[in-house]
Amino acid sequence: MTATLKDDLYYYTLVFRENGTCENQVSGIFGFHEVFHGKYKFQADTIIFTKKPYDNNFIPDTLLIDRKEKAIFINKEKQGNFSTKKEWLNYFEIQ
Repeated sequence: MTATLKDDLYYYTLVFRENGTCENQVSGIFGFHEVFHGKYKFQADTIIFTKKPYDNNFIPDTLLIDRKEKAIFINKEKQGNFSTKKEWLNYFEIQ
């Protein structure tokens, strides 16, 4: 599965492989490109990173998959539930 989040300066592309490994391919302005490697597991409709594919806290260690909306949501509300409304920088679009 592949999903991308686009902001003003960067594209973050998560690539999930069947063997439990993943990549975060970060592309930015002026030809910037960096790839982070990680590991994950599925738990129902949730992705849990067992080894984070990034070096900051922009992407949390737990994500929600919504296949109907073709989205992987990253933000949680104050109550701890995922925000499933598509807004800028709160989801990856599944290709």
